[in-house]
Amino acid sequence: MGTLLLILAALIVWLLIRVQPLLGQAHLERLDRFHSSLAADREKVVICLGDSLTHGNASFDYVHALALRLEPWGYTVLNAGANGELAWNVLQRAEEVVAVEPAFVVLLVGTNDARGSEDERAGARYVRRQELPQPPNEDFFFDNYRLLLDKLEACETARTVLVTLPPLGERRGEPIDEVLDGFNKFIEAEAQAREMVCLPLGRVLHERLLADAFEDTPAYEAQRAERLVSKSLFRHYLLGWSWDRISSHFRMKLLTDMIHLNEASGSTLVDLIEAEIKVESESE
Repeated sequence: MGTLLLILAALIVWLLIRVQPLLGQAHLERLDRFHSSLAADREKVVICLGDSLTHGNASFDYVHALALRLEPWGYTVLNAGANGELAWNVLQRAEEVVAVEPAFVVLLVGTNDARGSEDERAGARYVRRQELPQPPNEDFFFDNYRLLLDKLEACETARTVLVTLPPLGERRGEPIDEVLDGFNKFIEAEAQAREMVCLPLGRVLHERLLADAFEDTPAYEAQRAERLVSKSLFRHYLLGWSWDRISSHFRMKLLTDMIHLNEASGSTLVDLIEAEIKVESESE
């Protein structure tokens, strides 16, 4: 009996260690404690702001990968991503980012707005889980994204770098593509009007998919994507699979579960951000 309890306790400890990245908000706690004037070179503080694509515990952690590249050059890279959030939720947290007085804010948000706008049941779940004041739709995203940019523009120290949204699913011609195309055109237009940098992640990934995609890749559907998220997390955290292996298993090249980035697509985003930050820093 004692041996059985010991094995059970060891199993529980092992499970807690494996799933620890899914628990807590240590990255946001670090942001709360951070004071750029005391802890880092104010001209080299980078904050990545967004949803689960940025949080990086449900997919490839591009923020960590970016830090590995930039921190040897004296940069401090902070993660301000939160799973499941829409532009409205990120807007509520914008003051925390502005208070840090960063040199760069990299903004990637809108995937959950697109998912909630395209699928009524998904929209209802977002209202419940994220305590939204209304169901998601195009105007709700546009209005909150503009207000978010207004707040970031008010931070005189920061240069805001916008990122267009990656695809949802890897099969072109699905209804969700029309929603994403509209969102990305809006993001690009806002960047141009406000003279902000816009990194075309959506276009770059679409071009890669057109050149190299599985013929039998599954079509995007909100409920199917939800199931794939759970399956991907199980394979990654309990079976130790890489994000790229998970993608291949589900017949995808760039996404793990029709939503999140694998190593290949996440590294593409890191390349775009790194190049832009270094160009901006060298131009000063």
